[in-house]
Amino acid sequence: MDRTAREEYIFGSILLLSNKIQAWGDSILSSLTLKQWFLLLLISKMENKNPTINEITEFTGTSRQNIKKMLEHLDEKKYLKIKKSKTDARALNVSLSKKTYDYFVDNEKKGAEALISLFSEITEEELNVTCKTLEKLLVFFGIYSGTVLKAAENA
Repeated sequence: MDRTAREEYIFGSILLLSNKIQAWGDSILSSLTLKQWFLLLLISKMENKNPTINEITEFTGTSRQNIKKMLEHLDEKKYLKIKKSKTDARALNVSLSKKTYDYFVDNEKKGAEALISLFSEITEEELNVTCKTLEKLLVFFGIYSGTVLKAAENA
C-alpha cells in the first residue's frame, strides 16, 4: 500500500472507529452517552472548578452550540448546574454535582474492565506509536495543547 492509500485507510478507519466506539461506549454506560460522560470527565479535570461555557468550549475544542446543548441535557439530568456568572452578566458558569462524582465512582471498575478488553490485543509499542500519531493529528486541528492527554492521565 502506498502512502496515499495508507493515509486514506487511516482517515476512513478513524471515522468508522469513532462511530463504533461511541455505540460501544453507549452500550456500556448507564444513563449517559459516551460523549456526555467524556464531557463531564473533561470538566472535572479543568483547573477552574466553576468554568464558564466558553472556557469549557475552549478546553474541549468543540463548538459552543454543541457544548451548550450537551450541558443543558446534563443539567436536566442533574449531573451539573448551569448558573449565571456572578462576575460577568453575559457568562454562564457550570458546576458538577455530587451525582457526577458518584457516577464516576460507581462506573470506574466497569470502565476500566472495558478498556482492558478493548486494548487487550495492542502491545505497549503499538500504544506508544498510536498516542504519538493521535497527538500529531490533534495538534494539526489545534485541539491538542496537552490538556486532552493530561485529562486522560488523571482519569
